[in-house]
Amino acid sequence: MTLKSLVTGVAALAVVGGAAAGVTSIASTTVASAPTVAPVVWDIPMPQTPAPELEGPLMQTLQALGAPGSAAGKAPYIQGGIGRFERVAADSKLRDAQAEGKFPLSFAIANIDQNGPVVTANVTATAATGGVASQVIQFVPGPSPTGWQMSKQSLLALMSAVS
Repeated sequence: MTLKSLVTGVAALAVVGGAAAGVTSIASTTVASAPTVAPVVWDIPMPQTPAPELEGPLMQTLQALGAPGSAAGKAPYIQGGIGRFERVAADSKLRDAQAEGKFPLSFAIANIDQNGPVVTANVTATAATGGVASQVIQFVPGPSPTGWQMSKQSLLALMSAVS
């Protein structure tokens, strides 16, 4: 890459970035006078932490799934429940994980976002043995005691990452 193409690319990036931020002139030499850009939708500021009121129920759902116990006790918290064959396999894996000292799991939730009935959140799970995994988890409203269920795909991805 030549110096000319590098300079041209940087200049193009500055022009495109300035246009995206709403800057109409790049003649200003001071950075302090640059306007601050806040995300807006139709002149309405976006909330800084979307759906914070969901953190409690989602955390309760995660804690119910991350506690030791049988798969049957966790079924109400899983979208679509657990079938008979899945329950047998899950109970075997749960017993193995409990024997290895992985339970209880602890969780941290960040970036909760609700899009219609579906909620996504960045969830970090930590096993009692110290294993840590972070995943984007999808929750849906459902007939659980917390009112929320974890999608089956999200649960499988999280559990395989922790184990």
